[in-house]
Amino acid sequence: MFLCSGPRRVLLGFVVSIGWLAGCRGWAAGSGGVEQGGGGQGGEAGKPPLPPIQFRVVTLNVQNMFNDRFDDTPPLGQEEVVSAAEYKSKLEGVAAILTKMNPDFVMLQEVEGDAVLKDLQERPEFQGRFVDRATFSGNDPRGIDIAALSTVPLTKKISHKNDQFALAGTGGSDKYRFARDLLEVHAEVNGRNMIFLGVHLKAKSNDDPQKRLAEAQHARYVADQLRLEDPSAAVIILGDFNDFPGSPPMDAVEGKPPGEVFQSMGLQLDGSLAWTVFTQSTASGKALHDDLRVSPWLFERLVKGSVKILHDDQLDAPLRNISDHAPVAATFQIN
Repeated sequence: MFLCSGPRRVLLGFVVSIGWLAGCRGWAAGSGGVEQGGGGQGGEAGKPPLPPIQFRVVTLNVQNMFNDRFDDTPPLGQEEVVSAAEYKSKLEGVAAILTKMNPDFVMLQEVEGDAVLKDLQERPEFQGRFVDRATFSGNDPRGIDIAALSTVPLTKKISHKNDQFALAGTGGSDKYRFARDLLEVHAEVNGRNMIFLGVHLKAKSNDDPQKRLAEAQHARYVADQLRLEDPSAAVIILGDFNDFPGSPPMDAVEGKPPGEVFQSMGLQLDGSLAWTVFTQSTASGKALHDDLRVSPWLFERLVKGSVKILHDDQLDAPLRNISDHAPVAATFQIN
């Protein structure tokens, strides 16, 4: 389930965060990974550059997407099973929402393993659109995982569930792991190495803000390491962050000059539209917990007007209860 690639183009002026660099790359301690050779980028070795193409990226928390079979292995056998009718309805609903968003790549949260992901991938609504998928059994005791579907082959699939990392400023002692995982997948898109880091940070229920902050810091650390290894790579940190723009975890993911700033796609929308969940934690009763945070190269290539958050009032009534999160999408011009 693990492969590889790598292209070119240099972005200047990024700095890798330090002080909390404890932790391991996904293919090092614990998560495994076999690398194979991949292609280069158009324009090298005298070849003409490839014309740009548009590539649409979506994230969606599908809320408790369990199937109707005992076929997973959460701790202590605590697997949730739904009826066949409920599972069919969930698959149809998620497929319908994703069809509306029209992604080339989608990162999902709260998927019960590869069997469910495969069932979703093969939905007739997609007409074989998604040619590859990735998920690993993570650390969530309920067995809900981070998962990816892609219309282009994935060249690496890496779990970071066994990474150990410290909170910045605590002296570097290993303390935390991801509440679920950090799903790292790579794809060559029009000659460009695109890297997607799927997150589902610690929830606010039974809250541990320090753990969520440490997870966010480590996700950004992994992104910075990947940029060091391949300065031409386009990197997106995306998923359910379980916190608000401007919070310490989101500031850690975003970064600040002189390092690279990972810009929010959700915040490109008008404030009345920039939300994905209902909450009692804000005066408006709404919050932007789900987002795409993109590296500068991608932000420069954001297609104007392409960012979309699909709210309930834009859905038919049967789809409004499929998830308690709204999907977020953005399109990029890749060359």
